Amino acid sequence: MTRKERFERALRREEVDRLPFWVKIFSPDYIHRQDPKYRAMTDLELADFLDLDHMAGGGAPVVSANDRVEHAIEQANGRRVLTWRTPGRTLTGVDAFDAGSQSWHPIGFPIKDRDDLRAAKDIYAHSHFEAKDELVANNHERLRQVGDRGIVMTGMGISPLMNLIQHLIGPESTYYFLADYPDEMDELISLMHDERMRFLRALVTSTPFEYICSVENTSTTLLSPAIFERYCRRHLQDYADLVVAHGKVHVLHQCGKLKALLPSIDALPSAAIEAFTSPPVGDTTLADRVNLSPHTAVIGGTDVTLWLRPANEICERIEASLREAGTMEGVVLTSAGVMTPLCPIEKIIEVREFCRGLTRETLL
Repeated sequence: MTRKERFERALRREEVDRLPFWVKIFSPDYIHRQDPKYRAMTDLELADFLDLDHMAGGGAPVVSANDRVEHAIEQANGRRVLTWRTPGRTLTGVDAFDAGSQSWHPIGFPIKDRDDLRAAKDIYAHSHFEAKDELVANNHERLRQVGDRGIVMTGMGISPLMNLIQHLIGPESTYYFLADYPDEMDELISLMHDERMRFLRALVTSTPFEYICSVENTSTTLLSPAIFERYCRRHLQDYADLVVAHGKVHVLHQCGKLKALLPSIDALPSAAIEAFTSPPVGDTTLADRVNLSPHTAVIGGTDVTLWLRPANEICERIEASLREAGTMEGVVLTSAGVMTPLCPIEKIIEVREFCRGLTRETLL
């Protein structure tokens, strides 16, 4: 099998010649701490060097516009200030750059009170989207470059409640707002969902990429099963239905504690959960996938703490988890979340070599 065939067959929960293997080492928080010879490689060169069944990223060829809201970003000295000037009010959020993770994190949310909540409706009610020819051409070129190395996936953004929790209001205040202003929150959430659907329609009719990911970061540390069912699941159903109706594949990026949500997730027409994370960081095992979410493949199966251990212990744990599950069907074995920079490339190579020997016959 080619690396792409192996990855795709795993996502369809079909038999593969050996365990598909991929690790999340392509973002700056991992690669900038490695040997310069690895930092000099492109993502495809590194995927080839490690012989990974690759999950490559690709941008969305869709741009947005809003005739009623002016959006601006100003960045300096490790701070990023985001403003939305609506007809009635200016909303301001602040992100800080974390050198350790090489990523931005919110330190000031843009929706702080009821007036902000009302003003935010203009951001979502009046946005519209269109594909740009040059960006579509870039997508086609990316697909050509990746070739048979693996799949190419693009993101479609985040569902409304998780966006409010993570980026717009914050975890604690989102629940206060739901309790204090239920009608206005429901109206905003409905507008945000409609906005994502408009974006997704523009995306699925323009991108050549087959795989479209909802970037959720779902975890029961942030929401209960009842809240997930009331808000997130119905929105994810709409997204997945639209993606599938256009002959594409919907994937969920859900990297937290998911065990209590797996039966509900399994009812979605989504092909896979990406970043399916084992304990102690997550609370799901490969056996849980078989028992609680048998119709959904997973891209994951370990957690970051495991990769701090010696290579032989990592290999033993991987084999034990597969034996407990009783199958490697529907599994692309990965580091789940971003690989810890404390795990060197050389250790990954040792584990990769072990995983290359894992087949249906060796696990029987």
